[in-house]
Amino acid sequence: MKTFNLFLILLISLSIRAQAEKMDSETQNLVIERLERIIGLMEKKDSSWVPTNLRLADLLSERARLRFMNEVEVNCQGCKGSVEDRKRALSMYEGILKTARPEMKAPIFFQMGHLYQIGGNSDKAASLFQSVLSDKSKNPNPDLIRRARTSLADLEFERGHHKDALKHYNLALKDPKTANKGLILYRRAWCEFNLDQLPKAIRTLENLAQSPDLLVKETAQGTVRDEGFQADVLRDLATFYSRQKITPNEIAKYQKLIPDTQRKDLLFFFAGESGRLGQKKAAADIYKAYLKTPGLTKTEQMEVMVLLAQTEYDKNGSTESIESFAIAAQAYKQMNCDDDEKCKELHQKMKHYVTEIHRSRKTNPDANVLKAYEIYVQTFPKDTEMSMLGAQVAVQLNKSETATRLYSQSADTASDSGLRETALLGEISSAEKTHDPVLRENAYNHYIALNPKGEKSFEVRYQLAHLSYEKKNYDKAAQQFKELALDLKGPEALRKSSADLALDSLAIQKRDSDIEKWAQDFSVAFPKNRVEFDRISRKAIMNQVVVTTNNQKSSTRELEKALEKLQQTNLSTANETEQILHFRNMLILAEKVDSEKSLRLAIAGLLRIKSLQAKDREETLARAVGFYERKLDFKTAYAFAVQMKFPGLRKADKELRLGTLADLANLPAQRHYQSALNLGISKSAEASVRERLVLLSARPSRELIKHQDRLLSSPEILNETILIIFAKEGLNLGLSKTVNNRRFSHLSSVRFIQKQAFYQKHQKFDQKISRHVLITSSDRLLQKSIKERFKLLSAADQTLAEANEIRDTTAQIMALTTMVRENQRLANNLMQTPMPKGLNAVEQKKYQQLLVQQTRPYVSKANLAQNKLQSLWNNERFFIGLISDYEKSRAEIQRLLKGEIQTLAALAPNRNLQNRLNSALRDDAPSLQELMAARASVRENPENLQQIEKLKNLETKIGHPLMSPYLQGRLVQIQKEKVL
Repeated sequence: MKTFNLFLILLISLSIRAQAEKMDSETQNLVIERLERIIGLMEKKDSSWVPTNLRLADLLSERARLRFMNEVEVNCQGCKGSVEDRKRALSMYEGILKTARPEMKAPIFFQMGHLYQIGGNSDKAASLFQSVLSDKSKNPNPDLIRRARTSLADLEFERGHHKDALKHYNLALKDPKTANKGLILYRRAWCEFNLDQLPKAIRTLENLAQSPDLLVKETAQGTVRDEGFQADVLRDLATFYSRQKITPNEIAKYQKLIPDTQRKDLLFFFAGESGRLGQKKAAADIYKAYLKTPGLTKTEQMEVMVLLAQTEYDKNGSTESIESFAIAAQAYKQMNCDDDEKCKELHQKMKHYVTEIHRSRKTNPDANVLKAYEIYVQTFPKDTEMSMLGAQVAVQLNKSETATRLYSQSADTASDSGLRETALLGEISSAEKTHDPVLRENAYNHYIALNPKGEKSFEVRYQLAHLSYEKKNYDKAAQQFKELALDLKGPEALRKSSADLALDSLAIQKRDSDIEKWAQDFSVAFPKNRVEFDRISRKAIMNQVVVTTNNQKSSTRELEKALEKLQQTNLSTANETEQILHFRNMLILAEKVDSEKSLRLAIAGLLRIKSLQAKDREETLARAVGFYERKLDFKTAYAFAVQMKFPGLRKADKELRLGTLADLANLPAQRHYQSALNLGISKSAEASVRERLVLLSARPSRELIKHQDRLLSSPEILNETILIIFAKEGLNLGLSKTVNNRRFSHLSSVRFIQKQAFYQKHQKFDQKISRHVLITSSDRLLQKSIKERFKLLSAADQTLAEANEIRDTTAQIMALTTMVRENQRLANNLMQTPMPKGLNAVEQKKYQQLLVQQTRPYVSKANLAQNKLQSLWNNERFFIGLISDYEKSRAEIQRLLKGEIQTLAALAPNRNLQNRLNSALRDDAPSLQELMAARASVRENPENLQQIEKLKNLETKIGHPLMSPYLQGRLVQIQKEKVL
C-alpha cells in the first residue's frame, strides 16, 4: 500500500475529460494564461462563456493534479501551487453548474470529486462521485460512470470502509469495459484482507500475479509491463501468505510467480515477513531458496546465510542453525570485502547471532553455543571479548581443550594487561583440566612469553618444571627445579619443594654423583634443612655402590671393589636404619660376586641389629636360604631355614618346606614330613609327602601298607610308588598284600605287576608248543602226536583268554602271535604227512581232499587271529604311549618297561616298527659322573637356564626324585623374573 497514492493520482490523471489534450507544463501554463485573458474579455451571456470556463477549469484541475503529484514525490509539505489551482477550479466548476446543461453536470461532478479527494474532503468527494453514479440524464456517459465507481471505491477504501469499497470494486470488475482492472483487483484483495477474508485475498492476488495483461501501464510508447506494480502485488502476496501457515507448496508457487529480475528482493522480503510473524521454518526455507538465486553477490549470500542461521536457531533447530552459521562464516572468510560498511554490518550481525543464542541459553549453554563461538572466533580472531566469552562457555561445558585454545587466542589479542593476565591464567587452568601435557606446557610457556614478570611467573615456572617431571624428562626437570630452588626471589616453600624434586629427578636418573654435589649446595641454600641434605649426600655415596652392583655390565672386579668399599665403611656414627641399608646392600653384592664370606658377614650384621623388624629378619634368613639353594647346598640352606618363623606359612607348610630341604640335603626328613601330615597338610601335597615317607623307609613295602589307603585318591603317585618298590624289592610278601588287595586291582601298577607273571608263563608255553613236532614214523605215533598238538592249541586258546581277561595289549599280541603261528604250522604239518601206502590215484586224490578239509578250520582260525593281531599292531596310540612312558620314567621303572618293549620288538611284524621299538631302548642312561658335573655347573652359574635344564633332565633319570620338580620351579621363577 506504500505507493497506492501515486497510483491513485495516476488514475485521476487518466480520467481527465477526453477533450482535454495532453500537453507539457509550459504549454499548459501558456494556454491557461491565454484562456484567462479571453474569459476576462467575455460576457457571461456569451454562448462560448460556459465552454471556455469549463475548458479553463479542466486545465486548472489537471495542473492541480500534476502539481499535487510532484509535491507528493518530493514530500513538499505546505506547498500552495496545487491548492490554488484546485480552489480556482472548484470555484469555476461551482459557477458553471448553475448554468450548465444536464448532460454536462456529471463530468463536472466527477472532476470536482477528484479535486475534493486530493484536498482531503472525502465526504464531499464521495457525494459528488455518488451524483455521477446517480446521473438521471437522458444519455449518461457509461465510461464516466465506470470511472466514478472506481474512484468512489478507492475513496471508500481510503476511508477504511472496506466493505463498501469491496462492493463497488466487485461491480466495477463485472463491467468488461472497466479500465485498470489490475489495480482494482489489487485494491479488492486488500479489502478482502481487511475484512478477514484471507483465503479470498490470497486467491485474488495469486490470480492477479498470474495475469500479465493486468500488470501493465500506459506510456507514450504504449502499454508496457509495470514492474513496480507487479513488485507491489507480489510483495503484498508475501504479506498475505505470512498471515497463515506457509507450506512448501506456497513457497514453490510464489517462486514461479516472481520474475527473475525481482527474485532477490521479493524472496528476501517474503523470508523477512515470514520470520517476523513467527513462521521460522518457512522463513528458513525461503532463505534457502533465495541462496539458489543466480547472480547473487558474495555480500548478499553472506547476509542471507547469517539471517538463515538466526532463523533456524529461532525455530529451535540449533544444529541446523550452527551448520548454516558455519557456512556463512566460511563464506565471509573467502569474501573479498569491497564494501566496508556492509562488511561491518555483516560482522555485527554475526556477532549478534552468537550473543543472542548465548543469551537464550545463558543459564545452561550447550554445545551449539560453544560451536557458534568457535566459528565466530575463527572468522574474527581479533575479537578478544568474544574469544573470552567462548572460553567461559567451554569451561561451563567441561570442554577444557577448547577453553584452552580460546583463552590462548584471547591472550594473544588482548590490549589490556589485566585482561591478558586473566586470559593466560584461564588458559593454564583449562589446560591443566585436560591432563594433556602438550597443552599444559604450551599454556605455561605462553604465560612466560607474554608476561615473563607476571605475578604468577614463579609458580608457572614451577609448573613447567613439574610437567617435565611428569613427562619423565628428568634431566630437564632437574635443571629447572635447581634454578628455582636457588632463586632467592621465589617463595621459600616452593623453593624447598623444587630442591626436593630436583634431587628426586636425579635419583630417578641414578645420577648419584650429582645428587652428592647438589645436596651439598642445597645444604648451604637451606640452612634449616642442612641435616636432611647431608644425609641425602651420604645416601648418594651409598647409591653409587648400588649402581655398580646393579649394573649388568659391571665386571667382577668392579663388583668386588664395591663390596670392599662397603666392608671398609665406618658405621660407628650411622644409625641402625642406615646400618640396615648398608648390610642389605652388602648382602645383595655378596650374592652377585658369589662371596660366601661377605654374605655371612652381611647376614650376621643384620641379625645383630636389635631394631631389625621380624619381617626383615625373616627376609634376611630367606635370602640366605635362597643363596645356598641356588648353590645346591641344601644342607646349609636347611640350617638357616630352621631358624625362620615362616609367618606367611601354615605350620604344616613350614614343616613340608623344612622336610623338602632336609630330603634334598639327604638329611633325615621323615620327622618334618610326618609332622606336616599330622598338622593337616593340603591334599595336593599330602600324596607326595606320603610317597616320600614310603620310599625313605627302610622297608618301603611295609610302610606302603600304612599309607596306601590315603594314596588311593592320587592314583598316579600310588602307581609310581608301587612300581618303584616293585623295581627295588620285587614282588615280596609286603608288596603282595597290596597287589592282591581287590581295592587296588584297578591300578595300572597292579595290573603291570600281575601281567609280568603272564609274560613269564607265556614265554615258557610258547617255547614248549613251538618245539612240538608231529611223529610220522608210524600211524600210531602220528595220531598220538596230533592229539598232543591239539591239546597244546587248546592251551594256546586258554592263554589268549587270559590275555584278554587282563586287558593288556602286549599280552594279547603275544598270545595271538602264538595262535597264528601254531594253527598255521599245524595246517602245514598235516598237509605234509606221508600218504598211506597202497592207495590208487582216485584214493590218493580223496585223501588229499580229506586233508584239506581237516586243515581248513586251523587255517581259518589262524587267519582270524592274524586279523586281530594286525589291528593291535596298527594301534599307534598304544606304541606312542608305551615309548613315552619309558622315556619319561625314572631308571628304576625303565628297567621294568624294557623287557616288555624288547618282547614287542622281537614280535614286530615289520622292520620299521622293530627299529622304532629298539631305538627307544638305546642305552643312553647318564652316568653318576655326568650328574655330579652338571650339579657343579649349576653351582657356578645358578641363573644359567641351559645348565639348569640339563641338570633337571639328568636328575629325572638318575638323581634325587625331588630335584627335578625343584629345578623346574627354579626355571619358572627365573623366567618370570626376566619378564618382569
